[in-house]
Amino acid sequence: MKNIFPAFSEEKWEQVRTHPYYASAVKKITEASEKMLTEEPKRILFSQIHLFAETGDRKIFERVYNDYMMRMHNYFFMYCLRGEEKYLKALADILWNICDFESWSIPAHVQEALTPQLRRENLDLCSCRVGWYMSLILHYLGDKLPDLVVRRAKYELRFRIIESYKKNTYHWMTVTNNWSAVCIAGVLGTYLYEAAEEEIEEQLPRMLETMNCYLKGFDDEGCCLEGYGYWVYGYSHFCFFADMLRNYTDGRINLFEDPKVRAIAHFQENITINETQCINFSDCSQHFYPCEWLTHFLKSVYPDLTLAFSPECPEYEGVVYEILWSNPALADSHLAPKSFMFKNNQWYIYRSAAYNMACKAGHNSEPHNHNDVGSFIISKNGKVTYGDPGGGEYTRQYFSGERYTILEPSSRAHSVPIIGGEYQVTGKKKSTVYCAEEGHYAYSMENAYSIPSLTSLKREFVCEADRIILTDTYDFTEAPASVVERFVSNTMPEITSEGVRCGDTLLVFDPAAADVQIGSECRIRGGKEAAPLYFTDLTVKNPQEKMEIRVEFR
Repeated sequence: MKNIFPAFSEEKWEQVRTHPYYASAVKKITEASEKMLTEEPKRILFSQIHLFAETGDRKIFERVYNDYMMRMHNYFFMYCLRGEEKYLKALADILWNICDFESWSIPAHVQEALTPQLRRENLDLCSCRVGWYMSLILHYLGDKLPDLVVRRAKYELRFRIIESYKKNTYHWMTVTNNWSAVCIAGVLGTYLYEAAEEEIEEQLPRMLETMNCYLKGFDDEGCCLEGYGYWVYGYSHFCFFADMLRNYTDGRINLFEDPKVRAIAHFQENITINETQCINFSDCSQHFYPCEWLTHFLKSVYPDLTLAFSPECPEYEGVVYEILWSNPALADSHLAPKSFMFKNNQWYIYRSAAYNMACKAGHNSEPHNHNDVGSFIISKNGKVTYGDPGGGEYTRQYFSGERYTILEPSSRAHSVPIIGGEYQVTGKKKSTVYCAEEGHYAYSMENAYSIPSLTSLKREFVCEADRIILTDTYDFTEAPASVVERFVSNTMPEITSEGVRCGDTLLVFDPAAADVQIGSECRIRGGKEAAPLYFTDLTVKNPQEKMEIRVEFR
């Protein structure tokens, strides 16, 4: 067959073996693999599968499941790197065990009520990736693995992926988020390695329709409302898909030529807030580790991309592309981000020598939605002070009607007002933007609240050389019972004679207009209290029908 993964070459593997850039990553993978060889993988139990239905817990099952996946990845990597028989033998065992799985999907993605056959052939984020990666392994090592293992793996791939995709439809085939990209990349990879050419040609238009749905989730500015982690997850799989397809068709189908695809490639550099943290609206981690291997690949496609990386290869997370797409020649490059506006999705990023700031308008029915219209992030001296909570712990409840009772997605965890004791609500009514120019942003927030007496709420940021001025202007039909201006941080604030000190940022307000209180609420992880979020609450004295609240961040 055609070489659909040209980075997989003996020349590249020799570079991985010998170049100092890869030394740390190779050492970690080797140590992890050697440890795995001494430990038997745990059995997957029904009680672990059933736990999601019983309590909503995902972690216990997924910890065991992911161990199998990492063993498969590591043993494949190590055999390609070293050619030692012990890794090939362990790989054969783990492939055999994965073929035994009742379903390649995780419990959160496949209903227990489905028939055993439908559960076995269910296609989701996980099963599609298993199929693709197993196909990749069989392509490169099939002549070295035991014949029975190869025949059984091919049988499972045919039943679980190839035939299942032909005859079934799944919700992800038409969604506009990372699901469509991840799943269809796995399906295409499996087809290219395992299906007949006529099967590929027959199903390819359908696959392209699904990937087009993924791209529809972005506007022409390339903003990923799901956040950076989901950008990496979805867009990397788009790149796997597009690169495989480009190579398979000898360049006849080249999705990278689409201007929107180019814009999406720049999302990473546009949402950095400092060297280690990014804009983390929605279910996104604040901690930012630029995806080096993906950016190295994108740099080969789009030379104008900018980079910011360490001089050694990053953590390997279990896809051989992560190593083979990385390029030592691009190491130790530096990012030079500028102020940027995602006008359609209403994200505004301002950068200066003194601080960086990002704010958002939008609406409260976005992908991985948080009720956070008006939220903002401030970074000073390389550290976020007032910021966004990011995602909460993924449980069944987190993606149910109980979502906004949980801290992180609710507006009580964001730097937005609390009016008459009421928090923001979900809804698709988008903000009106009054001003969007570098250093001056103003937009409406009243649509984020279900308060009939609130006719207008305008939030305005003015960014000056050494300070940010935030002004909230309220218009009610009758005076509210209370208004609290809330500012959220991961760092404990301190009330001083000058204002409220949070890290290197000083919040200055008029004490004649508002009282200040410091509060906190703990995040919940694994049913236990974890690191708290801190709240600086300015309670307005004598709230009026029309009023303006002004604060400064210095």
